[in-house]
Amino acid sequence: MMVNKIDTQRELVLLRAEIDRHNNLYYCEARPEISDREYDILYKRLDDLEKEFPDLVTPDSPTRRVGGAPLKQFQHVHHIVRMLSLEKAEDVRELKLFEARVRKELPGEEIEFVVEPKVDGVSISARYENGILTLGATRGDGSVGDDITANIRTIRGIPLKLGAKTNPLVFEARGEAYMREVDRISINRRLEEAGEKPFPNTRNVTAGSLKLLDSRLVAQRPIRAVFYGTGSINGLSFETHTAELEYLKSCGLPTPHVWWRCTTIEEACARAEEMKKQEADFPYEIDGIVIKINSSDQARRLGTKPKAPASAIAYKPKHWLKQAETVLRDITIQIGRTGVLTPVAELEPVFLDGTQISRATLHNEDEIRRKDIRIGDTVVIERAGKVIPAVVRVVAEKRAPGTKPFVMPDECPVCGSKVISKSIASGSRAGIAVHCDNLQCPAQKTRRIEYFAQRGALDIEGLGGVVADKLVERGLAQEPLDLFSLKPGALALLNLGTDSEPRILGEKNATKIAEAIARSRQMPLSRWLHALAVPNVGETISLQLAASHRDFAGVANSVLLKNIVMLDDRKREARCISPNSKDNPPRDEIEREKRRGAYAALKLEIASAEKMIAQTGISSEVGPVVARGILTFFESTEGKRLLRRLDALGINPQGEPPAATGGTAKAGPLAGRTFVLTGTLEHFSRDEASAMIRKLGGDVSSGVSSKTSYVVAGSEPGSKLSKARQLGVEVLNEEAFLKLVGQ
Repeated sequence: MMVNKIDTQRELVLLRAEIDRHNNLYYCEARPEISDREYDILYKRLDDLEKEFPDLVTPDSPTRRVGGAPLKQFQHVHHIVRMLSLEKAEDVRELKLFEARVRKELPGEEIEFVVEPKVDGVSISARYENGILTLGATRGDGSVGDDITANIRTIRGIPLKLGAKTNPLVFEARGEAYMREVDRISINRRLEEAGEKPFPNTRNVTAGSLKLLDSRLVAQRPIRAVFYGTGSINGLSFETHTAELEYLKSCGLPTPHVWWRCTTIEEACARAEEMKKQEADFPYEIDGIVIKINSSDQARRLGTKPKAPASAIAYKPKHWLKQAETVLRDITIQIGRTGVLTPVAELEPVFLDGTQISRATLHNEDEIRRKDIRIGDTVVIERAGKVIPAVVRVVAEKRAPGTKPFVMPDECPVCGSKVISKSIASGSRAGIAVHCDNLQCPAQKTRRIEYFAQRGALDIEGLGGVVADKLVERGLAQEPLDLFSLKPGALALLNLGTDSEPRILGEKNATKIAEAIARSRQMPLSRWLHALAVPNVGETISLQLAASHRDFAGVANSVLLKNIVMLDDRKREARCISPNSKDNPPRDEIEREKRRGAYAALKLEIASAEKMIAQTGISSEVGPVVARGILTFFESTEGKRLLRRLDALGINPQGEPPAATGGTAKAGPLAGRTFVLTGTLEHFSRDEASAMIRKLGGDVSSGVSSKTSYVVAGSEPGSKLSKARQLGVEVLNEEAFLKLVGQ
């Protein structure tokens, strides 16, 4: 028996080494030597021997990839070295700006770039200690991610033990998890057969798989990985990025299929086009290329920006954006929380850039007329910003005879109420908007609850559109504040499906929603003002109001808002009684003299009110129209009912800081300057940029005026950019903005 066991131990060592070698050939080098059947025979032999001799099982055995018992939740992982995103460029001009910045920071030095594919996947890290895989994590917010070690271990392309000759004490590899399109299609086929919702793209199915708490399910998903960098390392360093890639490869970790060294940006662009031609040969989808400084010392000296290294950039050329032709089957209508009817294109499903597209927004009736879009047309679509499907144009030569121009309905398709047309004066959707003014419209109720729960409002996790829709449909909630009267038991039994095909929310999801509803009670006043959609109050104005008032009662009875309205009235009155008025001139000198005294008294009252308002530090954006709208709402029956309900529920969110402090002028390097943001920013969201501006003492406005200090324009800016140019307002690109705020 002893001899038998020794022989078995030797065979186990050989089997593990052979299986690891074939895994490396298959997943890393894409040149398998044996068939799947032959691989399965080797794997089964190893599994059988380990079951017979369990004391000979090692933690790095290929059989240890099978998932374990489901987790209750993921633990958080604090990244020792932050997992950064990348600055992006859409054309050669932006790449040359990147090169110019690098050469300016490294004057007179020779610079070598490395070009590699930008894999369209999910960022992950794999930590090895003495060569053994000990931790797998998601990127999260860059500083804190989720511990997905159990799920990472199931990915066959990631070795459980590094294959390098010598292993450092700690070695963290970073890369992307992904899935092949053919595997996504196979998974979707099984999901559809089971009556479940399919995944729209490979990135979606990869992210969803890695978030599964049951690693046994993850093990059934053919996720792969590719590694292109390192994080925390103890006992090893690299002089160049290419040396880093070579080491990753020597460890048995899958690395990019190709990479090139270049000395100029022009050469890097040429390599990018060459890589694009090879994309069909890659197992993963790419959404651009990554250009990095090869020298590790130079990269270190260049440092990092707020969310990205200064030594690398992602090149995502606009001309790589894929378009597709499809047929517009129908135009349906969506109802928003304010009653706006938005037309939506229902398309013949078509794959576009790895995603199946079946719907696209049409904005409004004016947009449809301008592009002459008709039901039955063949249309060209693209994914604007790789996110929102958009109809670019109609293929006129393929239009069938007899098609008719589309006309918006004169009744709400949900509640049947008559609709009215209202003009939208500005923004990307300027034109005529059609409204349903029935506040009891079920669609509006759903949207108001969904808006109330969204991340920028009260952040009630788990309460999305489907749940909101069913709460209204089943009579459990008709307005946002009804959520605070929901019983967890009733919520758990909520049917998200139909009576014939029920799909119950369940206790676990209900508990998550109930806990989020409870947490929302502690949200500050600004979030509540935004969430309840008080008329004329968006995110920016809600922050202004919360900084100047103690609570809801303070806003409802605001002396500040009344003074803003009074000031506007007094200014109108002053213009009317001015002794020099051209619109209402005095009849004679006697009347002129009488006016002088009244006018002087009004001017003193106006100056006093202006001083008081200025001391609060409130933005000019909270003007008389906004102030009147807010006061009118809280004086209305609906506004008074809202305040009574909040009081009955014991909800009294507080302002930040309360008005009792008296208010002082803002301090900071941006004090006295007002910013307007437009377009998509690359380094951070517009919310993050707004928070940065306010932290430095500046104000953020939603509209451009002559009082605007700067307009910060990202990619695909709206009409605000044109207005800024008309008014002569200074426009900053993202780089200039970062420089201004000292980043």
